[in-house]
Amino acid sequence: MESGDTNYLTSILETLSFCIELVSALILVIGSLVFLWTVATGLLSPSLSATTALQRGRLKLGTYILAALEFLIVADILFTIVHRTLDDVIVLAIVAGVRTVVSYFLGKEIEALSQEESEALGLSGHRARKKG
Repeated sequence: MESGDTNYLTSILETLSFCIELVSALILVIGSLVFLWTVATGLLSPSLSATTALQRGRLKLGTYILAALEFLIVADILFTIVHRTLDDVIVLAIVAGVRTVVSYFLGKEIEALSQEESEALGLSGHRARKKG
């Protein structure tokens, strides 16, 4: 490839990486607003406790955070494709590793919160035991 083509491709990939980071930021903002709305409406509902309202908000926010983390990993990979220095690859490996670990444990927490909410609503194995 000629130098002009390489510069053009580099520019496109950098722009895509930046756009994906913006999408991730937008997902986080939307998730924060959904969290606030969920907690506020839950606190105003006479049938929900404050703990339940917060738990539902955390469950929703966690889902948005997981989605944003996935987009950030993609943006990091695109950035590293353009800037292939050893330092950038090392930073990508560390950042991707940390984000993957955070995603894993956040996913586990969301799963646990979801299970607790299902049990509180009587939608899990609790009903099945009553029938048997």
